[in-house]
Parts: sequence; structure tokens; C-alpha cells
Amino acid sequence: MIPMKSILKLGAVYLASLVVIGLVVWACIVLFAQKTLYLDQKQWNPAQPETQHIDPGRLARALDYVDTRLPTARSLLMLRNGKTVVEKYYWQSGPLETDYLHALNLPLLQVLIGIAIDQKLIQGPEQPLTAFFPKQLKQSQSDEGLSLTLNDLLWARAPLLWGSHNPDYWKLFYANDRIEASLRVVSRHREKAQPAINFAAAFLLSQVIENVSGRSVFDYAAQYLFQPLGIVTNGANEDDLPKDTFVGFQLKALDLAKMGYLLAQEGTWEGRQIVSRQWVQRLFAGAPEAELDDMPGGGWVKTIINERDCLVVRGEGGQYLVLVPAAQVVLAVTSTSRFPLPKDTGRDRLLALIVGAVMEPSETETPAARPETETLATKPEPESETVSADNAYIFEPNYVLSVAVPKDILNFFDQFALDIISKDTHVIIENYARAYNHHRDMFASPSRLMFTGSPPPLEYIHITKLRIEKNRAYLRGKLKIAHRTYAGPQGVYPLENLIKLKGRWRWLGLPEKADLLDRDDYFDAELSDEQHQFLEDCAGNLMGKTSIFGKDCFAESFRPDGSGKSLFANRIQPFFRGGSDKKLHITSVQRNSDAYRVQGYIDGSALGEISLPDNLQIVKENGRYKWGLTPKHNGKTMHRAEAQRRREDQKPDLGRYRAKNKPSKDL
Repeated sequence: MIPMKSILKLGAVYLASLVVIGLVVWACIVLFAQKTLYLDQKQWNPAQPETQHIDPGRLARALDYVDTRLPTARSLLMLRNGKTVVEKYYWQSGPLETDYLHALNLPLLQVLIGIAIDQKLIQGPEQPLTAFFPKQLKQSQSDEGLSLTLNDLLWARAPLLWGSHNPDYWKLFYANDRIEASLRVVSRHREKAQPAINFAAAFLLSQVIENVSGRSVFDYAAQYLFQPLGIVTNGANEDDLPKDTFVGFQLKALDLAKMGYLLAQEGTWEGRQIVSRQWVQRLFAGAPEAELDDMPGGGWVKTIINERDCLVVRGEGGQYLVLVPAAQVVLAVTSTSRFPLPKDTGRDRLLALIVGAVMEPSETETPAARPETETLATKPEPESETVSADNAYIFEPNYVLSVAVPKDILNFFDQFALDIISKDTHVIIENYARAYNHHRDMFASPSRLMFTGSPPPLEYIHITKLRIEKNRAYLRGKLKIAHRTYAGPQGVYPLENLIKLKGRWRWLGLPEKADLLDRDDYFDAELSDEQHQFLEDCAGNLMGKTSIFGKDCFAESFRPDGSGKSLFANRIQPFFRGGSDKKLHITSVQRNSDAYRVQGYIDGSALGEISLPDNLQIVKENGRYKWGLTPKHNGKTMHRAEAQRRREDQKPDLGRYRAKNKPSKDL
């Protein structure tokens, strides 16, 4: 028989273990869960939607739309009458997660400029830029540049599509003199709008503030804007966040909503005037009118959403700040897509749905009794005898496209959505090539998914990359089916490749052979064995990583003069802090005399894909490949060099070789 003393001792040890485990779990929740697992609670002035005259039925439909149709949604916040009625986070986001504002830096900097004017640090928006950047404007010798004023920066607006279509952003990012380069962009903007204007204008405004205040724009914002609003992100104590005045501010979703509420209250916060009412009124009075689906980015725009007058500022890839002044509503929407998508109508639809849920206090009818009106937010989707009303939207899958996609491929997905709900096995099989291996497809087991009596509806298609060669289409992206009807990782699966057979696209057959091409490096350059070995040795050194073998990966032309080693160390490396999934992708290698010009990007950063400088090249020095920079030329030498480069570009590459094992190099 076990003595009582031993039983008590074991019991004490058991209880102590439970306490320790409980403390560990509690610590994990406190430290990590609020970043990745949102505990459904509102942080600031919480209120139930019904108490603020929000139709719960229409609101539920809007929130369901985010869950089922927006693949890049990160957060959604809705304030009414100064109360938080909606605070939702999606995927791995949470209240403590931050996002870079990108184009939304401009409205924040507009407020900071207004504060500086209130403090008499700036005369006014008509003040010429020569007062702040005399050296750079004098060097430009441009009449357009000399006539620039703060107004040219404050109300800069442009299309949001950039990146590969408009490389000026990365040219500005890598420029030795960012001020001079940004001034050139702003001057050119007078003749032709371009996406880089948003970033050039925001950067120059930050430099104006630093010029007149004598301190960092982040510290200035922390003292005069963030602290009064209870925002600690990007403040003086947030030294762990990578800061770059060109990239701008990094805020939480609630921080963005608070900024909107401050402006909705005409610059007043809890009885304190943060920025003058006259300045806020001036900002909104100068906002142009535009359609929601065709508005420029960066600055405030007047538009109509669900028959309500709204003020909207739109950022890249699904970032929105919306004010509905008459209804005292503020909406903040953030996205995991760091840079713009050529087509992103999903969020326009979301804004219509959620604004449609706002009722006037005079509406005394209950939501259930009130008939729905035929507005954009409430108009029913097309229905069919074969589909229930709940699943009617699958006739038009939501497409979020980062690249241009031909109509016939979109037609394939339209037909695919119809076929999988037809419950006709023979029709469903038509989606697949005859030799399709059902054990390797994105659905894990089509016999369990596609051929069931209740196949799941298709909700959205998110295509990030596409390459078409003859009758094959190689895709990257995600496909979302209703996870309510099928167990899985929320119904999200990677897209597979397509093959065209007898004029009809189908899921690619013979995947064991297609696997030779179906990899990330299919979208990258084809390199020689020698070049692959160079990347194996020196990919990490480009990011400042020291080789354990002490190999020198930089040529003498790669000098630390602000455009060489220090550029990568100081500008790029901070945005990879704490990350371990950095990869270098070389998308093009073109012969340039005795060197090879390199194009590509590094992914896995807080900014998304960071493009490599356009003057980066691989040179041979002492018999070894090394990183180098294209030398700068002037006048006729430049023209001769460019002509020589074009002739050399017509020559074949070092060889045609595709890596069989490693599609990209870990940094």
C-alpha cells in the first residue's frame, strides 16, 4: 500500500506540473497568440454593432464575403460614432501585427505637414520646394523643378500599378541621392502620371519635416501625432522595427482606423486639437471625384459607395481607409498583398457590402422585417435551378490577379466552377487530362472531393504568376473552395498547371514528367553550371552574410560608396530581420561585354519581393565570378556602351541549363 505521504507528494508534484504547464500556455498566449491567433475581442471603445445601428444580417454577409472571397485580406475594422463595432483579423494576422503603409503614407504625412504648419515650422502649402531642397533643385537646372511647391507633393495622385510595369520605385529605392531622384519624378509627373509619384512625394514630405524639425520623421510623428492617439507603433521605443524614410511608416490596423477617426473628427481627439480643423477641411475640399473602381491611389478621393458620399484613400493591393462623414463611419482594410494587383475588385464589393449594413438612427424597423433594397450591396447574385441561393456566387468566382491572364484560362475556371457543382462525374472528369495522377493533385483525393454527392463550391482564384508555352500554362497561386463542406486547410490549395487538349484547357496530365518544369525556378532564368555554382557560393553575401570559407564575392567595382556593399547592408537587410526564408531569384542573365547583367528579386522580406538594382552584374575577376556594378558613363561613352550592350544581348547566354535540384538559392 502506498503511504499517504507519498500520495500527497505525488499529488503536489502533479499540481505543480499543471501550474507550470498552465503558466507556459498563458505566456505563449500573451506573447504570441495575439499576433497569430486573434482572441475575438475589440481593443478600443468596443460596442455591439446593433447598438450603433448596424444591420447584423448585412454585416454578417459582408464578413462572410471576406472569409470566402478575399484571399489576401488581413484585417477589417469598422468604427461608428467613435465605437469599434467590427475588428476582424484573417489568416495569420492579429491585433499586434503591423503593415507598412506604402501609398497610405501620403495621407499620414499630410497630417504631419498640417501640424508643422500649425507650429509655424512651415509657411504653408504654397511654399516652394527650393526652401527645403536648394542644393538638389539648383543642380537640376530645371524650370519645372524650381517652380515646385508643397502642393505638388501634398496632392500627388497616380495609378497604383507599378513594379515590373514601372521600375521607377526601385530606382528611387536604390538611388544614391533619393531627394534628387524623387524631385525628378515629381517634375515629370506634371506631364504624365506615374505610380512612382506616390512614393517620391511621400519621401520628400518626410524630408521636409525632418528639415524643419531637425529630427527623425518617426520621432516627430510619435510625439505630435501617435502619442496623443495612443499609438505606440513606430514610435521612439519601437527600435526593433526596420525604419526607412523612403518606405515609411509601419502601423497596426487599429492605428490606421484611429487615423481615420481623427480626420473624421476634423483633427480633434478627445477634446484636443491635434491638427487644425481648417487644414483637414482643406485636405478634403481638394479631393477629386472618382469612381470607386477607377480611382488613383495615395490621396483622398470623393466617391459614392452604396448611395452614400464617402472619402476614400486607396493603397496597394487592398489597403483602404474609408470615411462616411454623414454616418460617422470609419473603415480600415489591410491586406497581405504588399504591392498592387492589376485587378482587385473584391474589396470594392466588400466596401459596398459593409457600407450597406449601416442604418440611420431613424430607421426603427427591425432588420428582419425591413425589405432589402436593390442596391449594389444587397442585389442578389444570379441563381440557377442546380445551385442553392447560398452558393449562387460560384457562377462568378472571385479573381484576384497579379498578372494578366488570358480570357480562355479564366473561362476554364468559370466552367470548372459550374462542372464541380453539376454532380455529374463524367462532366467533372472532363476537367482532367486522361493521364492525370489523382494522388498528386491539389485536392489530395478527387474521388473524395469532386465525385461526392455534395461537391464544394469554388470561391476564389488567386493567380500570382503565369507562363504560357504553346499548349501548356504554368500557374502559381491559390484556389479556394468552401471549407465548410470539405475538411482541409480552410479549403485553400495551390494551383496546378494546365494543358490544352483539343482546344480545351484541362488540369495538366502526366504530372511525374511535368514535375521537371513545375517548380519555382521555371519562372526564373536558365543558368549555366558555373553561374549556379557562383550563386551557391555568393547569394548570401549579397545580403551581407559572411561566408564561413571567407570567399570574396565582390569585385573591385563593387565599392562601398553608397551604391555597393553598404547599399545592401543598410537598405535591404533590415527588412529581412528575423526571417529565415529569404531566397534569391535570378530572372534574367544577359551578356554585357565581358560581364552578365542580372535581373531578379529577393523574396521573404517585410516588403515582399525586393527587386535587385538594375545595374547589378556578374563579372569575372582573377578567374572567378563576382558581384559587380555597371560602371557609370557619360555623353558619347554612354551611347557607345549602350550600343555595345545591345549587340551583346543578341548573343546566346552562357548555356541552357536548368537546375535539377534547387530552384532558388536560400540566402
